Amino acid sequence: MPANASNTLTRRDFLRNPGARPAPEFRPPWSDEAAVRRHCTGCGDCVRACPQEILELDDNRHVRVALHGRDCTFCAACATACDEDVFDVDQSPPWPVVAEITGRCLLAAGIACQLCTDICEPRALRLDASVRPMGRLRLDTTACTGCGACLGLCPNDAITLTDPRMKGPPE
Repeated sequence: MPANASNTLTRRDFLRNPGARPAPEFRPPWSDEAAVRRHCTGCGDCVRACPQEILELDDNRHVRVALHGRDCTFCAACATACDEDVFDVDQSPPWPVVAEITGRCLLAAGIACQLCTDICEPRALRLDASVRPMGRLRLDTTACTGCGACLGLCPNDAITLTDPRMKGPPE
């Protein structure tokens, strides 16, 4: 260990559990798995066009969303740049992806935190102060766009994105 290295954890490192869950990966808005598999040529035009830099090509050279702490603004630059039938911009909403709050939320541990409610533009995440001692997050799934802004801000990785299209059939 170098002389200037410290073995103490920062507050953020303490709260995070690296490797606890993989980063969510989805197909871009206005597309789905079938359209990407059928029409994506792997040219990367959509990846280069994305101003948020949240698109990348997977091992099969198909476009996917990899947020890496950033969010989707639904600007449609990816769809505009694509010459193939991967995107359907008439699809509304752009995708069915929504946030989901896990039991790792700091509020559940009695620690005050509202970072996600501050960043949520559609105000889909709200604090319910009637739950004691610190309150509880409430998610309005009808207002949530699945943009991912809350993911990168959560100090405890307590928010995930889910896509109902990716869930398997009922058991």
